[in-house]
This record gives sequence, C-alpha cells and structure tokens, in this order.
Amino acid sequence: MKKDYEVDVLIVGYGAAGANAAIAAHDAGAHVLIVEKLRVGGGNSAVCAGAMVIPESQETAIAYYRALSSGTVGEEMIRAFAEAMVGIPDLLSRLGLEFTVEPPIPPTFPSLMPGKLKQIHIHPTGESGFRFLEGLVKDRNIEVLTDTQVKTLIRNPETREVLGAKAQRNGQDIQLLARKGVILTCGGYAYNPAMLANFNLPGATDYIFPWGAPGNTGDGIRLATEVGAALWHMAAIEWGRLCAREPSKKFGTAIGYGLGRTKRAGGYLFVNKFGERFMAEDASLSHCKAQLDILRYDHCNAEYRNLPAFLIFDQTYLSRGPIAPTAQMSEKKRGGMVGYSLVNKIYDWSADNQAEIEAGWVLQAQTVVELANKIGVETNALEETIRQYNRACAEHCDSLFGRNEKTLAPFETPPYFSVELGLSLVNTQGGPKRNVNCQVLDHNDGVIPRLYAAGELGSFFGFLYQAGSNYPEAWAFGQIAGRTAAAETPLSE
Repeated sequence: MKKDYEVDVLIVGYGAAGANAAIAAHDAGAHVLIVEKLRVGGGNSAVCAGAMVIPESQETAIAYYRALSSGTVGEEMIRAFAEAMVGIPDLLSRLGLEFTVEPPIPPTFPSLMPGKLKQIHIHPTGESGFRFLEGLVKDRNIEVLTDTQVKTLIRNPETREVLGAKAQRNGQDIQLLARKGVILTCGGYAYNPAMLANFNLPGATDYIFPWGAPGNTGDGIRLATEVGAALWHMAAIEWGRLCAREPSKKFGTAIGYGLGRTKRAGGYLFVNKFGERFMAEDASLSHCKAQLDILRYDHCNAEYRNLPAFLIFDQTYLSRGPIAPTAQMSEKKRGGMVGYSLVNKIYDWSADNQAEIEAGWVLQAQTVVELANKIGVETNALEETIRQYNRACAEHCDSLFGRNEKTLAPFETPPYFSVELGLSLVNTQGGPKRNVNCQVLDHNDGVIPRLYAAGELGSFFGFLYQAGSNYPEAWAFGQIAGRTAAAETPLSE
C-alpha cells in the first residue's frame, strides 16, 4: 500500500484531547503523528475558560455522574469516568503542571449532589493550558501536520481494522498509515448547520452561533460512521449566553456573547416577536437549560414562539458602558480572554456601543412606538409589556418570571435601543459511542478494531452537564486513548 506517512498512532485533531493522546502514546513507546485541519492547533480547548471542576471523592463522583447521565451511559463507564475525573490532580502533577485548588463551588445541579465541588485552577484560561500541552508535544518531537484535513479512514474490509486515513494537505492527497491505531479527537459539530438541524433544532439554526473554534464541523462523526460506528449523545448541546444576531451572522461566530447578563443600572428586558417577555432576563445562561425558553415551540402555529427575540434597553443602560463583553473586560475578569471571537480578535465590542449603532446592529428610537416599528412588533403589546415591567420594578417583585429584584430597573429614559438576539452554542457532546478504553463501538457494541475517540467527540455527557467538565475530560480520556492505542499489537507489513 502506497504511503506518505507511516506511524504507530495517528491522531486526528489537535486540542487538549489530541495533545494528551499524543503525549501518552509517545511515552508508551509509540511513534505518533498528529494532523490538524486548521492552521493552528488548540480547538475549543484554546478558547475555553479552562475550568476543571471535579468531585472530591470517587464515591461522590459516581453518584453525581450517574444522576447527570440519566441512563444514557452504563455503570462501567460511569465508574471509569468518575475514577478518571477524580484522578485529574495526579495527572496534572505527573505532567509537571503547576496548579492550585480554588475554593469549592456548588455543583451545576445541586439537587443531584449535596455539597460542593473541587475546582482546579491551572492557568487563567484554556489557551494557556493548551500552550503547556503544546510545549510537551514539542519537547517530545512529535510531528504535527497542520492545514491537513482527513477525508476518510482506511479500513481492512475483512478484519474491519482501521489502518490509517486519507487526507488532503496543501491541495495534495496524502495517505497516512497507522500500525497500531487511529484516535479521533477532532471535536463536535457546532459549525455544521445540517447536523444541528438533523440532531437538534430544525428551523432554528439561523439563530444559533458557535462560541468555539471553527474546526468543529462534525468531521469525526462522518469519519466514524463511514466505518460503522454507532453514535450517542447527539442531542446533547451546551448553550452559552445570548449574543447579537446580526454581527454573529456576518462573522459566522458568536459576537456580543453575554447580552443582558449584567448588574448595571438601567432598564433592560427580553421580548419576542409578539412584544412579550418570555423569561427572567437575569438567568444564568451558560451551560444551563434556561435559555431554551427562547426555543419554546408553538405546536398550534408550527413555529418557535419566541423567535425572533430582542434585548431592549434605555439610555441609562447604554450609558453605563459596553452592553456586551469586550476583550478588556474579559482580560480583567478572568486574567485571559475566552471565546473564539475575542481570543482570535475577530470582533471586539466598542466601549461606548457607537460602532454597533452605526453598523445597524443596535437600533435606536426616540419613542416606544418607533422602537416597536423598528423591530417589527405590535405597538400596543410592547407598550403594555413595558408598563408591566416598570410596575414590577416599582413593586420590587417580578411576579411573572421571578427575576432578582436587584436587577430590576425601570425602562424609562429615552432614547431606546434594541438588539436582535441569537443563541451562542458553546459545544456539542455527541459523536461515536465508545467504551472505557476509548475504543469506538459499532451498533452491536462491538469494538471497531484500532479506532479510538476522545474529547467532546462522543463525550460522556448525554443529558445534564456539570460546568467545567469537558476540559478535564479531554485531558483524562486523551491519555487513556493514547495509552490503549500504543499497547495494540502492530500490524504486520
């Protein structure tokens, strides 16, 4: 068989999972090659907050992860996942990474686990964590081919063994052979509208904008299913805070991530196309289900009742500064920027919001009637919504949605403004089904020989997600995949 590269272990995708898989396989004696379709590695790992949130003990972890999974994974996987996550501090120490343990935090779903969770702080953001891993890869002289997209896996039709992959690099077709195994660590499908519509939300994808790296186009799902892999957790999506729809459409990624998430003075509220409020505007929308209120489906009229949706606010709110996070705000808050748009300087919201007003992304009106006309909602309905909202502010009680009274400020100072909202999508969890050794499984739960997956491509999480879990999952299961693949008996010549 013609070959351009022949190695022991081929890794497809260069984020935290791919880097850990490469390090583990190399340290187990394997000759490793990493291929990455983008110009640089990192993936979602390099634009995330880098949180590592884990239970204190394995017993607690098993109970909590069992409750989160709601039957979407088996008991063996639950126990293996708990062991791997609780072992994160030992893994970081073995790799030589300095870290601190921050004060414990409440779990995302406190009713499912009493107590608090350990929070590992390794660096300000996921980007610096990935740079540490990248340094370990370079120290080991592991070859990385960027601008290289895998098109299909090579498979022995008789034994079903995965033998390598066919790829394109710089416009040229190349063949990559793997004597021991192929590990898919190429992320999810957040940037694949067809998959989003197929697995999740037909008719709503025009309002969904990925927050992470653009390499997440579902390549691993396609590659794995072509060789018979079963899929799991395809409907599991991690949503982020609301973003500005128009600039997000322009740039193809979430812009203005975090609209409405503020404690500043001034009146602001979310309204739908009927001019009605539909949720508590101060809800914590990152990695939660609250934002799905915007996706309420009206079966009688066969439509998403709350789309389009708008953030409306007054001059007092605008005058307090940028209505969306800026690079400077993100830097001060976390010691580093998060989100693909800010990390890669795609677009930075202006400090006074004027650039967005001039671009037409933020609409301005002198009266409520004019505002209603500009966003296309019925005038009387919007006026009544604002009257009810201002009454709630005066009474210090939002009887409709229970919004915290500290965030209630009257909508009263003209001019008035609006931004059409989009949903930011942090990442998807679905992908090829795998076992505790990261071996990819077929529809009969049989192992597809020499094929592995790790990271958010086929993540453990299939229903409820504990914030701060995908990042350590990528480290832990990347290591497992690398070690297991390196232990395979090499194919004979």
